[in-house]
Amino acid sequence: MIEVRELQKSYGSVRAVDGVGFAVNEGEIVGFLGPNGAGKTTTLRILAGSLPQDGGTVRILGRDHASDALGLKRRIGYLAENNPIYEHMETSEYLFFLWSARALAGRDAFRRRLKEVVASCGLATALGKDIGELSKGYRQRVGLAAAILHDPEVLFLDEPTSGLDPIQAREVRELILNLKSQGKTILLSTHILPEVQAVCDRVLIIHRGRLVADRTFAELSGSQEHLITVGFARSLSNGETQLGSIPGLIALEGPVSAEGVKEFTYRVRASRDIRREIFDLAAQKKLPLIELKMERKSLEEIFHELTR
Repeated sequence: MIEVRELQKSYGSVRAVDGVGFAVNEGEIVGFLGPNGAGKTTTLRILAGSLPQDGGTVRILGRDHASDALGLKRRIGYLAENNPIYEHMETSEYLFFLWSARALAGRDAFRRRLKEVVASCGLATALGKDIGELSKGYRQRVGLAAAILHDPEVLFLDEPTSGLDPIQAREVRELILNLKSQGKTILLSTHILPEVQAVCDRVLIIHRGRLVADRTFAELSGSQEHLITVGFARSLSNGETQLGSIPGLIALEGPVSAEGVKEFTYRVRASRDIRREIFDLAAQKKLPLIELKMERKSLEEIFHELTR
């Protein structure tokens, strides 16, 4: 559906996009995650056809981006960062302006499509009002309506919930999931981690113009070190700290004990889940094991490790 290979873009001496490559499958919502200035917006502008690349190839819907840019624009929807819209125009007037600019079928066809878009984006109360009178959440809905007005198969959404309050952001996320249910393929750029977890099937992470991760959330979590907390009723003697003999163990830290608490906690870093081996060793050595649990790294922790 979307294939990007060795994408390059520079601004003077600054390499904004440096050899980025990835694919998005039909019907997926893929999160495009990165710090501010990482190259997300530049990449999306190139894919949407509003910015030429310096190098690399882009294929969308089986078509070459460079040789069929106009044809692809008819099948792509793009919500730009900060949602540039004409705030002095009435909502349906603005959407009809875009409809006419795309040289789509006449006003009757527009009215039919407007009903569908208004229903999809929850815009009924915005009709008859100038866009500038609407809340930011509703202006964002208008931007989404504009992006899907021509019923595109592929959507590029750049920071669609930026600046929204939690309720507005949740409503926009629900709209995005509704678009997926209609069969849209969506590349969603954001720096808001909960947003990615809420709506995306997979995540791409970009840092300083380079792609540093392309995985599902399960793969992303599984690719990191396993952190295991082991608690004993007493401190272990030197002869008893034999955890280091377990294959896959990277480091054993501790013990740490809290005042008044008869528990000594060790922190284990391992390349795999070694809880079974720790349990077996404790039973064999008759060690007073009272806690054994896996610590899961949050997406935020993984993100910071990959982009520091």
